Parts: sequence; structure tokens; C-alpha cells
Amino acid sequence: MNLDERGRAAADELRRAFTGTERFGSTVELERLHDERSRRARRQRLRAGLVAAALTIGAIVLLASVLRDRSPVTPATQVPTGTILYGQWDQKAERARWFTANVDGSGVRDLGVTATCARWLPGGTEILITNDAAFSADHPLRPAIVQADGSNKEPLEATKAPSFNLGCGDVSPDGRFIVLEGFVQDGSRNGIYVVRSSDGGGLRVVSESSPGETVGDPIFSSDGTQIAFFRTKAGVSPQGAGAIFTVDIDGSNLRRITPWGGAFMDQGWSPDGQWIVYQSPYGVLTMVRPDGSDAHDVPMTLPPGTGAQNPSWSPDGRWIVFSLAQGGTANVYIVRPDGTSLTQITTAPGVDEQRPVWTSAQP
Repeated sequence: MNLDERGRAAADELRRAFTGTERFGSTVELERLHDERSRRARRQRLRAGLVAAALTIGAIVLLASVLRDRSPVTPATQVPTGTILYGQWDQKAERARWFTANVDGSGVRDLGVTATCARWLPGGTEILITNDAAFSADHPLRPAIVQADGSNKEPLEATKAPSFNLGCGDVSPDGRFIVLEGFVQDGSRNGIYVVRSSDGGGLRVVSESSPGETVGDPIFSSDGTQIAFFRTKAGVSPQGAGAIFTVDIDGSNLRRITPWGGAFMDQGWSPDGQWIVYQSPYGVLTMVRPDGSDAHDVPMTLPPGTGAQNPSWSPDGRWIVFSLAQGGTANVYIVRPDGTSLTQITTAPGVDEQRPVWTSAQP
């Protein structure tokens, strides 16, 4: 069974499993999917044709020759490869335990790492994490780097300011810089910051928040010249929503690219730099150009009562990986940007699997 067939089978199974449940909030109607009876009818017609062909073998040979010369060639579906990093979220602890798996769902590995956020470094041999294990009243939150198997944690102090925290972030494509969300309890220094990846030094602000605003989950563009991040402020609805912004790495050209209230936290920048994908209310994946133009939903059919979250891209830009959530649990899925080939990757009942990110590296 190829990947597109797996996608159709997964969609069929999900539709049957969730028929009659409440919607997650999307108004998208379920499209008609492949029907098993149609497939059986096609197979019956094929068998009838073969019987007729046996009676007129000479004519069939000639016909086959003609069709072979004129029929188009359908390219085979390219099976994606690589490794997906994802977290099993603990609601009480407000952090996740991190795992990796092959793109086909096999080879699940527990990294033994507990952190709020985790993201691949370029090359897929190391992972940037929030060093929650060291976070305490007398030790502010800082980033750290671990190996792809979760070993050899290397804390990055970045700054000695005792009340200043550095949370979730991303590593530049050339591996030189880390962009992080920075915050203090009174909100006086909330913003987006950049440090060196080599030692965590060279802290500088890229975009400061206004009073009452919070920012989060900054990511680099594919060429490392821009940063996309989430921002929210008081009075924005629905609750938890905000807007996606972009800014140059030197702090210039700050731009809001989605409406206020039109996006939730977590977004992914495509490898070719042409698209940013994010979750819009509720549970819908939306794509937009980095200048804010051409916004449109990924036209995939999801089961009632489910919603898509935490999207990011495959290294080749041909797939989007995300969490499909329902009722406090979620599994990891992939889909093409045109909404086809929806495929389930992980199957862990009762677990909330969040924030998947994809590297081309093999374990």
C-alpha cells in the first residue's frame, strides 16, 4: 500500500470513528471519500474485461500495443523519509516528554527529555530545548542543546540577569544564532531575542512587546534573514488567539501578517520561504505569504470533533506535519499542502502528542 492509499484509508477510518460527534469548531463539511463499493465494482468490471479478453486474444494484443504507446505515465508517489520529533504533553506539569519516530511511525524512541519546547538544529544531530529541569525560583529559564538521542545536555546561560527568562525558540539555518522568547514576571522585558548558538552569549533584542502583550514561538525563515512569531494582547478574542508577525533579524520591518484573533500560537515557515502555515480558529490550518497576502486554508477534510494544531513543514516542503486533537488527546499526522494524502503517523491512545517538527536526518 503506497502513502496516498494509506492516507485515504486513514481518512476513511477517521470518518467512521467520529461520525456523529461534535465539531471541533470548523465549519468545513466532510467531502465524499473513496467508497469501498465503487472499488469492488471496478474490480468486477476488470475481471469481466479479462474474460472477454481471453476470447479475443489477438485483438487484445493489438489494442494493448496501441494503448501502451498512447497512455500517459503516472509518476509513483514519493514516500517521505526522515525523523519527526514530538512531545507528549503533561497538562499538570505544563511541559512535555519528547520522542522521535520515523515518518512511517516506526522506531519510536523516548529521549528521556522533559521540556516545554524542543526543535531540531540544522542537520538533525542535535535538539534545542527549554531547560525546564534546571528552572527554579533562583535559576531563570534558559535554553539547552542535547544530542538527537537526548544525551549530553549542554546548558546555554545567555545572560546572568536573575529575573529574565528565555523560553521557546529556533536555530538559524546556518546554525549560528538562536532566537528565543524572553520574558520577566512583571512583563517589562517581554520580547524576541537572539543569542549566539556557540555559547549563548551576545544577547540582543529583536522586537520588544508593548505593555500587556506577550510573544512566543519565534522561528527563522529559510534564509535566516527574518523571524516569524506569535503575539497576543489584552482584549483579543477568541481566548488565546493573537496574530502572526514577521521581523528582520536586525529588528527592522516589523509587520503583522494575520488579523488580530486570526491565529493561535505555533507556526511553520516553508523551506522555500514562500509560505507560513499556522492554526486559525478553530483547528484549521491556514497558509499565508510572508507579506500577509494570499491567505487560504489547507483544504483537508477532518473528522467532526477534531482540530489541527502545531503545524510545521517537511524538509523538502512537500508535506505539513501537525497534531490532530480531540478532547484533550492528539496524534501526529502529515498532509500535503493541497490537502491531499492525510496520513496518521503516531498511534498512542489517550496521549496528547504536540508540536511535531521534521528533520531529513535518519536516526
